[in-house]
Amino acid sequence: MVSQLRLIGATITGVLRLPYASIQIPMAFVDCRFEEAVELSDASLLAVDFTGSSLPGLRADRLKAEGDLVLVRVISGVVSLFRADVIGDVWLNGAELSSDGAGYALRAPQLRIGGGLYAQSIKATGGLNLWGAQAFTIELTGGILSSGRHAALHCDGLRITQDLRCAGLSVDGGSISLFGAEIGGQCWFNNAEVRNLTGWAVTAPSVRVGGGVYGRNMAAHGGINLFAATIGESLELSGCTLTSNRHHALRAPGAHVEGNLDLDGGATIAGGITLPRAQIKGTLRLSDSTFAETSSINLQNATVGTLNVTPLKSLPSVLDLRAAAIGRIDDSPTSWPPQIELEALTYQDLHPVLPADQRLAWLNRSNSYNPQSYEYLAAHYRQIGHDDDARSVQLARHRKRRSSARPSARLWGYLEDITVGYGYRPGRALISLFVLTSVVAALFAAVPPRPARPNGPAFQSFVFSLDLILPILDLGQEKAFVPTGNTSWVAWASTMAGWLLATTVIAGLTRRLSRSSH
Repeated sequence: MVSQLRLIGATITGVLRLPYASIQIPMAFVDCRFEEAVELSDASLLAVDFTGSSLPGLRADRLKAEGDLVLVRVISGVVSLFRADVIGDVWLNGAELSSDGAGYALRAPQLRIGGGLYAQSIKATGGLNLWGAQAFTIELTGGILSSGRHAALHCDGLRITQDLRCAGLSVDGGSISLFGAEIGGQCWFNNAEVRNLTGWAVTAPSVRVGGGVYGRNMAAHGGINLFAATIGESLELSGCTLTSNRHHALRAPGAHVEGNLDLDGGATIAGGITLPRAQIKGTLRLSDSTFAETSSINLQNATVGTLNVTPLKSLPSVLDLRAAAIGRIDDSPTSWPPQIELEALTYQDLHPVLPADQRLAWLNRSNSYNPQSYEYLAAHYRQIGHDDDARSVQLARHRKRRSSARPSARLWGYLEDITVGYGYRPGRALISLFVLTSVVAALFAAVPPRPARPNGPAFQSFVFSLDLILPILDLGQEKAFVPTGNTSWVAWASTMAGWLLATTVIAGLTRRLSRSSH
């Protein structure tokens, strides 16, 4: 009884055709040379080993193998494993595959592997097609893939129980596509380089990763698309290089990241970072990164645990935080882009605690006036006990609104500002009253009014001025004396000014009392 078929260093001049064959012994063709493509389609084999062999191609569609399929160090044309079912492992370490033109070098849609696909240092001109494949783990560390017309690593709908390892992978002239893939463990892209001149370097909409995605020092020329991705731990892109190709450098609307999103450690970003509606439970860390002048960061409606943007080596042009919900913002004036949109932004903490004048400069980088941004900042200052800063922010809010008001409203606003500081500078009311009263008293001391009746009270210029200016008071002087000549106009003007000033003071005090009650 033959226990195995094993050929070493043989040259096979004819065609090895075993379609629909059922062979229950292991077959090994080690360091062999095949002059014709090998045909194993629809065969049922125990195990087959082509280690070190050279062959024009391998057709093994719908192959069923109870053990391993070994293609270590093979030099081959197209290897086709469409719907193949390998209960063991598939080994492609050090293999060199090339396509017949426009197709893939490895054609393995819906390939099912009970173990892993191990292809360390593989070279595939034409790329790998693993659409809808299933495996325990996939190892492509140190591989070199190239493709001119399609994704160099096509893994849409891929299902992996454990890890996808692409550390050190080099992809030139194509992309990595993981649309709708499910990876139970980790996804490794550390030190990988992907260069695509026409589209995304990595495109993975709706990908689901049970662990983290690690791309430290990765280079993605063409950008990364993680639309609606779900990542069970962190997305680490520290020290990476992301460049856009008419797209964003990183696009992840609606993405969900359970841990951190790190774009720090000297990362270089040339293009937009767009994360609208994304949920990042940990820290979005952009510190120590370099942004191109045209880069932007879009966090509209995003939910972020901590946003860390300090320090930055160079600034993006826009930081859009409209309607974002952020637990804590770590920033500094040197890390603020020229344009910051803050409408409807909510946050729990700002670090470090900056004085109001610096935070007002932060608000003023928005292209439009948003009163709720001022209200929220003032509430934050009150919450941490910085009442003076809170009043400064509220005062700035009124001044900002006044600049776009009608002329009459602006005039009234200036009066409120000068006299009582819109209710946030109550000391100004006393100063205004004192100055007006003193001026009027000095004038009537120089030109006293005539008595209205004989035997009236003695004239007191200061009390007379108070009686004119404060309509709510009745000190008897205004009724007892009548201004003469031009001073009658002064009395009338003083009364009008008093009414306006009193109304403004009452409005300001009412506003402050109303605010204090809350």
